[in-house]
Order: sequence, then structure tokens, then C-alpha cells
Amino acid sequence: MPAEWEPHEAVWLRWPSGALQGVFYAIKLESTWLAMTAAMAGRVLVRIIVQDEATRDHVDRALRFFGISDDAFELHVMATDDVWLRDSGPVFVKDAAGRMAVTDWNFNGWGERQEHTRDRTVSRRIADLLGLPLVETPITTEGGAIEVNGAGTLLATRSSIVNTNRNPNWNGERIEGELARYLGLGSFCWLDGASLEVCESLGDDTDWHVDIAARFTNETTALYNWTDDTSDPRHPYLVRHREQLEAFRLPDGRALDLVPLPAPHVFKISAETYAGGAGSTRMTDAAYANYLVTNGVVLVPVFGHAHDDRACAIIAEQFPGREIARIPCVTLTEEGGAVHCVSQQQPVAG
Repeated sequence: MPAEWEPHEAVWLRWPSGALQGVFYAIKLESTWLAMTAAMAGRVLVRIIVQDEATRDHVDRALRFFGISDDAFELHVMATDDVWLRDSGPVFVKDAAGRMAVTDWNFNGWGERQEHTRDRTVSRRIADLLGLPLVETPITTEGGAIEVNGAGTLLATRSSIVNTNRNPNWNGERIEGELARYLGLGSFCWLDGASLEVCESLGDDTDWHVDIAARFTNETTALYNWTDDTSDPRHPYLVRHREQLEAFRLPDGRALDLVPLPAPHVFKISAETYAGGAGSTRMTDAAYANYLVTNGVVLVPVFGHAHDDRACAIIAEQFPGREIARIPCVTLTEEGGAVHCVSQQQPVAG
């Protein structure tokens, strides 16, 4: 599995649909998808899955209306259950000769939390569309649970993979063996994550995917979600993650270079917020680590939060030569996740 910062042929998105998200919520989400597509246009081909022909016509008109050239995107009709393509869609891998294949990781709706009848077949349908071989794996995980440095090391949380709602009767050693086999891995940096109940109390239905915990920025450097606020309910778990990152050693014995990334406090928006009341107290899983790296640009989620500028500056330092595109994600993160969760890169073959 290539690292995310390696060259891409395309980036896949799945457009929101009134049939899936409800008309009014889908309308609010569209501005985020327009911003993502505009940021990538001319740098990488944007392949967009749309729910039906009516959505295809609408998206085609909307993109053109906002000045996005028709050679910057492709539209593909494919009925799905939701927009979270990172998790239900393909993980692209290459063999030693550079030939591309699609791996399918048996998406089960994040441990049977959500409907996934159609989403579980998305990887197969994309492989067929591209004429690529499909490799079916024996374990269940999601793309957002997998972070690689392109040199054989995986970064992941145990709670999202070594978990009875994904892989009952599989221990960590067996799971490592299958991840190594299908992704070309030789070492594993595991973070604990948290229990299902803790994750859901923090607004996360993924059992703490790694893309809201920590990310590689090169073969030896990782950003990690962090707060100094000891009253933050995430704090003890973030402390444990930092300790595990500090203790990990790469195959050559080196420690990782670690860079803290501020953890924003983003809560559900409620009517009380606008009526002068106490407002919502339900946290979301908002994280600046949920960015996407692609050709010449990093799409960084922003939330209208005090930490937005600092987080973008930190990420910019890690990816010199790439533009930072700020993607407003408050509406999206209401339902969980951000830019990385709704996108999937397709590396260049060869």
C-alpha cells in the first residue's frame, strides 16, 4: 500500500444525496463537496460516485456552474448507503512491478452499526469499473483504520480492528499476519483507542479510527491529536496514544519524530445554541488529522475554531511544496468524520 503522499491518478468521492442524507442535510453538505472538488481540480482527476442519474445531472451542472472544468472530474452512477467512501471503498495496492489491485476488507457498517448492504460491494464495483483485479481479504476493517508510511509500517488503533464487532475470534497476532500479507507490512505501531462506549460518548462511531488519532507525514514522522486540557474527556486516551508513539521503534531502531496537532472542541449544533441556551453538549469526532494529501495540495478540515490557523500551519510545515486548502467541515463532522473519511486516493500505477 503506497503512502498517501505518493502520486495519485485520481481521488474518489461519493456525492451526498437527498435519498440518503435527506434533502436539507444533503444541500448543506454539497458546499463541502464543491470545495473539495475545486481544491483538487487540475491537480488530480476527481472520480465522483453519484447515487442515480438525476444526481449525476445535478452534480454535473453544479460543478460546471462553479467553474470546475469538465476534464477535472468523472461521474459514475453507483447506488450506495452513505458518503463514507474511505471506509467502505477500495484500498489500492501495487505489486513489485507497479501493477495495481483493489483490496476488499469486508465492510460491515463499523461493527454492524449502520446499513451497509450496498456499501459492502463498493470495492468490487470500483475494481470492475477500473478493470483491476480484486483481492478479497479474510478480515474486516476500514480504510480510515489503516495508516501506512510507505516503507512497511502500519499505524492503527487496536480498538477499531482487534475488535469483536469486526474480527471475532481473531487475536492481534493473526490480524497482523493478514494485514502484513495484503498491505506489504513488516512493523506495527498500535495505539489503544478506547472502548465502544467511550468512543460513542466522544461522538465517534468508528471505535477510534487512526485518521482521527495520528497520521504519518513521511516515513519517520507522525502528527498526533493532542490537548493539554486535562478536563477534556479525550485527554487520558491521548496521553496513552502519545506514550505508545514515543515507545515505538521503526525497524531500523529509530524513534518516530512526533508533532502534536491541536484537538478542536466541536460540539453538535442545536437550536438552543442559537436561542441563547446552554447549547449542545454532544461532542463530535472533529480532528484536523482527518486531512487528505494529494497531488500538490493538502485538504485540511476546518471548523471555525480558534485552532484552525495553528493546525493548518503545522500541517503545511509537514508538507512543503503543497498548497493548504481549507475545507469547512462543521456540517459534515455533525455526522462524524471529515475530509479523509469521505475520500479515497487511487495511486499512480507503475
